[in-house]
Amino acid sequence: MVANKKHKLRKLQDKYIAQFPGKLNALNRVWLKALHDGDALALSQLCQQAHNLAGSAGTFGFSAVSVEARNLENTLRALDKDQELSGEVEEVIADALQRIVSLVELGPEQIESGIAVESDENIPVAEFDRLIYVIEDDELLAREIAAQLYYFDYEVEIFSVISQAMEAIKLRMPSAMILDVQLPEGELAGPEFAMALNEYSTTSVPTIFISSRDDWQARLAAVRACGSAYLTKPLDFNELLECVDRLTLKQQPEAFKILIVDDMEVLAEHYAAVLGGAGMQVKTVSSINDLLEVLSDFQPELILMDIYMPQCSGLEAAKIIRQKDELLSVPIVFLSTESDTAHHVSAMELGGDDFLQKPIMDSSLVVAVRTRAERFRSLRNQMNRDGLTGLLNHVSTKTHLEAEISRALRQHEALCFAMLDIDHFKQVNDSYGHPVGDRVIKSVARMLTKRLRKSDFIGRYGGEEFAIILPETDIKTARSLLDDIRQNFSQIVQQNNDIQFSCTLSAGVTQLSPNDNLDSIINTADDALYKAKNSGRNKVCEK
Repeated sequence: MVANKKHKLRKLQDKYIAQFPGKLNALNRVWLKALHDGDALALSQLCQQAHNLAGSAGTFGFSAVSVEARNLENTLRALDKDQELSGEVEEVIADALQRIVSLVELGPEQIESGIAVESDENIPVAEFDRLIYVIEDDELLAREIAAQLYYFDYEVEIFSVISQAMEAIKLRMPSAMILDVQLPEGELAGPEFAMALNEYSTTSVPTIFISSRDDWQARLAAVRACGSAYLTKPLDFNELLECVDRLTLKQQPEAFKILIVDDMEVLAEHYAAVLGGAGMQVKTVSSINDLLEVLSDFQPELILMDIYMPQCSGLEAAKIIRQKDELLSVPIVFLSTESDTAHHVSAMELGGDDFLQKPIMDSSLVVAVRTRAERFRSLRNQMNRDGLTGLLNHVSTKTHLEAEISRALRQHEALCFAMLDIDHFKQVNDSYGHPVGDRVIKSVARMLTKRLRKSDFIGRYGGEEFAIILPETDIKTARSLLDDIRQNFSQIVQQNNDIQFSCTLSAGVTQLSPNDNLDSIINTADDALYKAKNSGRNKVCEK
């Protein structure tokens, strides 16, 4: 099984290596644009590409490339936003890019000992392409669109005429296009180009049409060109971002987390292989004494448990599991050779949710487990998620925080907790109305979701206040991350009809100490937040 996983790792590494020419070409293309045009946005894009390369190269065996890319990123971040490039800085950047190319040509180092192979979830996978083409002859608007998308980690290329875009498409297909209806080539040049592109390409490119026109003819042309959305100018950038997110988000749903409890290890491994092969994340427990700790750390969405085990029966284990409030609703599916329906009913009364009889066909096992896990996830999301933002709600945030505190203290790992607040939010509601205020709240949620890791927990704590749980993160890293989010959010354009405005964030962050508990760490982060707001707002304070 391990050999198979190593084989998967090697295949992913080969795929990553095959992508390197495109990555290096993109780096050099953006650098030349920054060098020749003095384009500050291009420098920002170069910094983001260096950041992505630093984060992925080491994972696939290019640790030296990762170091060079990280140094390049630090050099670019140290530049003043409005500072012109000096000859010395230009030389440093050019040398760094050349060293990266040279190191790539040397090939990867060995990675067998550097990457965990305990589960398929540890195998890194490349992110989907986030390239957006903007075809707009209004240069100022095009640059503003690019800037707004950049803050949410999109890569953007701008074209003022169709011929430029077509040449770029021949080299690299974008994830989506933002296309003006009327361009220098004609009043309906945008839809005409999109229709031609659909005929040229084997895969259609999702297209968002933008225009100052709101007439039937323009909208009909966009529909006939298979447009995915039609937005009128002046653009509402929040609406535009929602469209782009919807069209480019191609990630697979998060794998269901299944816990198998069975004293017969070989059988548990068989079930794990079957469910793992169906795309689920699986853990097995053969010793019932380990069950509570695994439940706390793994937080499964379904427990598949043998009803007869020597140390403790499945029925007894179910009763113990149901003693914990956070596990009351997790489905427990019993497995047994027992065919007596009276025993099945008894098992249900003692805390079980379903009963599967051994032997069970692999396909039937997959369907049974997936169906029940989907139902649980759907119900849990309705109960635990904020309706406006999709983030964790207040109660669920505290539940996750309590679990992460317990895990961090037990495993002696760092943990940071942060509280964020939108500055002067009441003025936004009073000036522009609650629907606009809701859009601002959603833009914060979108920013946090894009900028934070999947392993982090983000909650809407109440009103305009947000909470962030950062496992395995020290205070210095957390503060730097929050400060980056704060700075980027202040550049987001908010809109109310023809009026544009921006908002800022204040944040307080603290790191878990050995004497902390749920209430103390929340109070400390809250105190740090008030310190930030009382000392001028739009800043991050730690305590």
